[in-house]
Amino acid sequence: MNLFDVADFYINRIVTSEAKSKASVLDSSRVKALLLDKNTTSTISMCATQSDLLNHNIYLIDTIENKNRDTMRHVKCIVYVKPSDDTIEYLLEELQNPRYADYYIYFSNTVNKSQLERLAESDDMEAVSKVEEIFQDYQILGEDLFSLEIPSKTLFRNQLLWDEIGLESCSNSLFSLLLSLKLKPEIVYENNSKLSARLAKEVSKKISENEKSLFDFPRKDSPPLLILLDRMNDPVTPLLQPWTYQSMIKEYIGVTRNIVDLSSIPDIDKDLEKVTLSSKQDQFYNETMFLNFGELGDKVKQYVETYKRKTQSNSQINSIEDIKSFIEKYPEFRKLSGNVAKHMAIVGELDRQLQAKDIWELSELEQNLSVHDDNQEDYSTLLKLLDYPDEKLSPYYKVKLVTLYIVRHGEKHPQKVEEIINKLKFSGVPIEDVNFLHYFFSTMNARNSTNVDLLSGTNNETQHKEREDILSELAKKFNNRMGRRDANRKSGNIADNVYMQHVPDLSDLLSDLSKNKLRANTRYKYFNANGNKGHHMAPPQDVIIFFVGGATFEEARLVHEFNETMKSNHGNIRLILGGSNMVSTKDFIDSMRK
Repeated sequence: MNLFDVADFYINRIVTSEAKSKASVLDSSRVKALLLDKNTTSTISMCATQSDLLNHNIYLIDTIENKNRDTMRHVKCIVYVKPSDDTIEYLLEELQNPRYADYYIYFSNTVNKSQLERLAESDDMEAVSKVEEIFQDYQILGEDLFSLEIPSKTLFRNQLLWDEIGLESCSNSLFSLLLSLKLKPEIVYENNSKLSARLAKEVSKKISENEKSLFDFPRKDSPPLLILLDRMNDPVTPLLQPWTYQSMIKEYIGVTRNIVDLSSIPDIDKDLEKVTLSSKQDQFYNETMFLNFGELGDKVKQYVETYKRKTQSNSQINSIEDIKSFIEKYPEFRKLSGNVAKHMAIVGELDRQLQAKDIWELSELEQNLSVHDDNQEDYSTLLKLLDYPDEKLSPYYKVKLVTLYIVRHGEKHPQKVEEIINKLKFSGVPIEDVNFLHYFFSTMNARNSTNVDLLSGTNNETQHKEREDILSELAKKFNNRMGRRDANRKSGNIADNVYMQHVPDLSDLLSDLSKNKLRANTRYKYFNANGNKGHHMAPPQDVIIFFVGGATFEEARLVHEFNETMKSNHGNIRLILGGSNMVSTKDFIDSMRK
């Protein structure tokens, strides 16, 4: 269950494509053009380099939406597109007046009979040599991470109802994922979520309709699982300041389909204004993406120290600023370090923003609010931070703190919620933010009233202990670099690190999976084609976890660590995590606005 392997298989199938009747040595050596659409352009760019394509004689890459392409009748054209209505129309126009010698058409998902008939009718010149379905109607972000890149605003009418187009798009992409992994899963969803229940029904329906033609896979000893989770059942995780490299880039700079825009950084080198981050193609990123900020600094320092030894430099390297100064003094280091230069630019920008925004006190309070049941000291600290001038703590972070307090304590303390919202109102926070907080408060109250006992599933104290058993190693190291340690705290406890006290709710699910206790947890419900609960008791092996409303990179880290633990302990469970999109704090808050 390695998504990069899936991508390599399909890309190799596309770029080496030949019609059986025309296959020859001469034909395989011809110059080729690759025609993509707005969806598959990113699919290819995230999984293959330009060198990979050149090795297969693909010298021309363009989009089917571009109508100003040159006519090259001697060139073979490989078309890789999503079978959307818009793309089909572009294809029809292309075939009516073909610009290339012949066409090998690949669709990223299933194409229906009507679409095929229309293509055949338009191919008067018999330019099409091959039409084939492959299944990668999703974006691969890591070997165990995928995203559908669908913003929540376009998925839902409100927090309880799907938009029908959004539902169709989401279910189609999951359908494609299952086919690419050759899995016919049992579907599990959260018992209290209408969104995940509806999606489970749609995916199950698609599997049933195509069971004989597409899902005739060999039976497994243990049936695979597709687990559908609702983002709103753990709103705390996306509301917290992240501290690992990958998640911090998403939070503070932004990353879209592996592209990071650094053009707004003062005095940035022109070559670094837009950079690509891929754990498949970037070894340094692959080694550091799950490290916390302290460990990341150590890793970068190791590279610089290596260069110091080679140049016999005596420069002192004790901080990120020292590293930046060193690189400016020795620009040839960039050539030696290669890929590290872009990471130094990113790390330097993260460090600049952390200092400018003074995140430390804010993050500590967020963590305390997330893990403490009811603490007057936390509330007093909250009031103190809300009184800070905007120059010290921006209105955005004040709103975020209040949303976090509403999620954790709003149900018990509605009067305090009203107090702090009024405090923001009279401190000059924009009225639209004040209105949003009232709306968010009422929304969370409505959800809480319908969630009684549905999310407990098993004993909370037991699950918390199991969570620590699996994940305690994840937070041990960070405190030495970034946090402050109380002499009275016990070594090894998650609470040692004040900035990483919270553990996503996903960890409870991982604990259930590792102990084969998922069926005993009433939080989850099994769904199959005839609506009956499954009876397989063998522990699962292949599991896909999908967040309706978006996953976070912090949850991606948990899944990756879980998979690594399973490998090292010769476990049989293999996980893949995905979401309708990957969300930052701002993404999540924006998705909640009317």
